[in-house]
Amino acid sequence: MITKRPGEPAFCVSVVLLTVVLSHACPTALANGERERISCFLIGETHPSLNPLTGYFAEDPLFKYSLERIPSGLTDPQRQRLDRLYYPRTRKALLESYDILFFSDARIQHFTPTQFHDLDYAFREAGMPSFWSFGPSYGMAIENKILSEALPISAYSGYIHRPWRVVFRRERDPVFLPFISLGMESVPGEAYGAMKTREGSTIWADMEPLDLPWMVSWRPGENGGVTWVNADELNLYWWGLEASVRGCNPYAIDMMTNLVLYSVGRPLVSDILARRDARQRISAFMAQKSGVLSLLEWADLFGANTLPLSTSLTQLDSVVATATDEYLGQEYAASISQMDEVAQGLAQLSARAVHLKDEALVWVYISEWSAVTSTGVITGLVLWTLMVRKRMYKAVGVTKPTSLE
Repeated sequence: MITKRPGEPAFCVSVVLLTVVLSHACPTALANGERERISCFLIGETHPSLNPLTGYFAEDPLFKYSLERIPSGLTDPQRQRLDRLYYPRTRKALLESYDILFFSDARIQHFTPTQFHDLDYAFREAGMPSFWSFGPSYGMAIENKILSEALPISAYSGYIHRPWRVVFRRERDPVFLPFISLGMESVPGEAYGAMKTREGSTIWADMEPLDLPWMVSWRPGENGGVTWVNADELNLYWWGLEASVRGCNPYAIDMMTNLVLYSVGRPLVSDILARRDARQRISAFMAQKSGVLSLLEWADLFGANTLPLSTSLTQLDSVVATATDEYLGQEYAASISQMDEVAQGLAQLSARAVHLKDEALVWVYISEWSAVTSTGVITGLVLWTLMVRKRMYKAVGVTKPTSLE
């Protein structure tokens, strides 16, 4: 017999849902605060179908991020309205809120002189790293502006459609070198922009057979942050966003992670394959947990007591928080071991949730069966009485008309 106190399961499920949201948004908040995570701000074209960084930062627990999507076709007043909603209001807020800024074809020509100077200060004096991917925005928003002097390129033009592949320069720091053995130099690209590098900049990789730089960086001042410029405008083919080539560059997320870690002065990824394994296990748990929560919500609607399962799920969340903490510390073997235990626990919990849902629904099935059966019996009895047992009723007599004679 399934019993519950009024409001108890609904409250429990609500608490678990809140815990899930918080743990997914800040999976290490309970263990580490937020000091271990890297805060990113993406501005420009941030839709996941056009910008891989949005998906990367959502998938990897290392990152937390904010977006300001400024697509092409907007007027300056529309862009300014987006700024009021999403862009940091002061220089202090900009520097304290984010560790690195990303600009993807960002149409920021509407920025005020104060905003441009704040960014220039952040890049030159405050050590703020940044990553830039251009399109038409370079000529409209950057060229001949104060920010152009903070970039490691002096000119940019494109978009040119010709095939290419990346070749990393072996003499550079090992930011990208681990990906050579993973086949990243064989990933095809199909369009690019041509950029002119400044003297003193560092070219990390070239596009062959074009003999043009693909990734370049520098520090624009003695206290400046690392400023990166990418030539391919986050090409849909090379970065694997085009449906026909999805999955062709599976380690791009790890490559971008190394770029960010290098930019903020953190140790580079120690074991790319182990990191990928641990990250996928954490992501799989989040997806499977959503299914279990759906089952619990469904069972709760029909009066099941979901408190024990909700408590068990919360306990698993605490283990995942520990595994995520180990992931951030690059202790991948320990993280994988923790997630293996969590996977077993979640599988058992899922089976219990299915059983609870079925147990809750059996009373619904019994009630519906009883209602349908009783309705059928009553209807059949009435029809049988009216149509078969006609002798219970006498025919109405016929009176003869009387004569008036």
